[in-house]
Amino acid sequence: MKRRNRACALFPAMLLFHSLGGCAKSDDKAAVDNAVSAAPGVEAIDEPDAVTVGTNEVTGLPTDDWIGRWNGPEGLFLDIQLSPDGKPGHYAITNKDNLDRQGDYGGVAEGTDIRFVRDGRDLTIRPGIGSETGFKYLAGRKDCLIVVPGREGYCR
Repeated sequence: MKRRNRACALFPAMLLFHSLGGCAKSDDKAAVDNAVSAAPGVEAIDEPDAVTVGTNEVTGLPTDDWIGRWNGPEGLFLDIQLSPDGKPGHYAITNKDNLDRQGDYGGVAEGTDIRFVRDGRDLTIRPGIGSETGFKYLAGRKDCLIVVPGREGYCR
């Protein structure tokens, strides 16, 4: 018995082991079993990849990486934010696609793209490179989003 208590005294890092009965007397076994069974439970998470950020849920969609502002030439831009309703895969888009217009649109993730409607046209935002935008200003960029290939794109 002395040997077991000395081992526990020499190894304070094994405090957890000691508290769960590793150094307990055999007549204390019932108390140890009760302490182990009364351990607090672990909260289950329905979606292990989901993380809550404020009131919005980020589900790990590839399109979630596009959150933020993307710039084009002459002040044009595409700004993608999580939708205020907090639905996964839904986005609030602010877009200045020409010098005369800036608009707000709702977008929905569809695979690796975001779909939205502008002027009655169903459009898709997809990843690409600067040369696909059609703008010399963006030609060397690697991290871009393409709306209309050869005519409209934005880069970081």
